[in-house]
Amino acid sequence: MSQLFALDAQKAGFEHHVHAETDGLGIVVYTDEEVRRVGSVNEAIRIARDYIGAFLQPAQRGGIPWGLLVTVSDGCAAYGEWPLAGGGGPSFQQTPLVRIHKRWHDSGPLSALENAIEIIRAYASSSRGLARRAA
Repeated sequence: MSQLFALDAQKAGFEHHVHAETDGLGIVVYTDEEVRRVGSVNEAIRIARDYIGAFLQPAQRGGIPWGLLVTVSDGCAAYGEWPLAGGGGPSFQQTPLVRIHKRWHDSGPLSALENAIEIIRAYASSSRGLARRAA
């Protein structure tokens, strides 16, 4: 199995997790509540966005501590109360992960989720061929 992406969220001491991976039959999305086989990377992204978005929605109003971590092949980007993590050096700074993450300005958990989805989409487009070959 090959991981496509992962989203981990925390809110007021509670956590939700989702990740998608390819296996020999296609794409599988794992949330804390279920495992679903999906037909496309876009469907996997939609499930992840909806699951994590519903969890983070109450923190959008403010006053609730939150954090979001997106993981793709080049490393991780963090929002809220998680630090940026990943490789180092100049080549890492030029990755889509770092470039897209730098566009985000602390506008709350849902804007962080949308920025994280942009990162996933950037990496998913290069993984689509892999997912089709696995199907």
